[in-house]
Amino acid sequence: MADHNLDKKEKIIKTAMQLFAQKGSSATSMQEIAELSGISKGSLYLVFKSKEELERSIYIYCFRMIRDSLLEEEQRNHKSPQEKLRKQIEILLNHVYELREFLQRQLQDMAGSGQTDAPDWVKKSSIPVMKWFQAKLESTYGSDILPYTGDLCLLVNGMIGSYVRVIFYPELPVPTTRMAEHLVNLMDIVTAGLLASKPQPLVPEAMLCSWMADAEGSMRKNPLQLIKEMKQRLGASPGIDARKLEDALESLAILEKEILLSTPRRAIVQGMLSNLNSYPELAESYKELKQLVYPDWENVCTSFE
Repeated sequence: MADHNLDKKEKIIKTAMQLFAQKGSSATSMQEIAELSGISKGSLYLVFKSKEELERSIYIYCFRMIRDSLLEEEQRNHKSPQEKLRKQIEILLNHVYELREFLQRQLQDMAGSGQTDAPDWVKKSSIPVMKWFQAKLESTYGSDILPYTGDLCLLVNGMIGSYVRVIFYPELPVPTTRMAEHLVNLMDIVTAGLLASKPQPLVPEAMLCSWMADAEGSMRKNPLQLIKEMKQRLGASPGIDARKLEDALESLAILEKEILLSTPRRAIVQGMLSNLNSYPELAESYKELKQLVYPDWENVCTSFE
């Protein structure tokens, strides 16, 4: 019975994707989906309580389909990390090619409706992708590349977006195999340059950790969140002396700037924390912030695991 229900759910999802690719989701009714699926509208609502739930299930179905293919490739032990990465990029692009009509129509619908932000569940699904990307970077290029995870994520995201646009326009026929090789070659060149010159990351590690924690909806704080809260708490404390308020805000601003550096200076971090220790309004947040950044700031990202 369970297998039958899963088969029925998958059939509905595939039928809806077919209609959405032809007409767009906004122009497709649940009645049309039910009829093409060979079931009644009432039976459809027993499986999916709303059109929004069906749309969400479609994206989850696509995400899992791609994820399973990538994981299967990961298990091929005879390949080097770089060979696996190239093949996984090719697999991803092949899935985009297979889904291109559906994805293109969905993007048109989103643009037409004025929707500019992704739903929370989409943001949360990006967390395992980011963690997977970090693991791939480390296995392919070594742990020294990890501080540049955010920078390389921007590069890869932008390049894949460009490849997807090529896939959407069949008059520019470029095989996905060549695209994957092109991207890995670019990553080899960029990572070699980063490891050789070790520039300041454009996206600091602390900012990446903060973004990941926010996207996960974690109840645990990170340093940047705590500093923001402390600024707000000071602004809402009418009894605080104006000079003391100015000094505290300046200390928080310096601390925030220091944390965003790839290698925060321990003396500056300790000094700013010491300045904030005398403010009873900040006692609770101060204690939590100190536990995160002092004395071992280098391991701050482990607090988000």
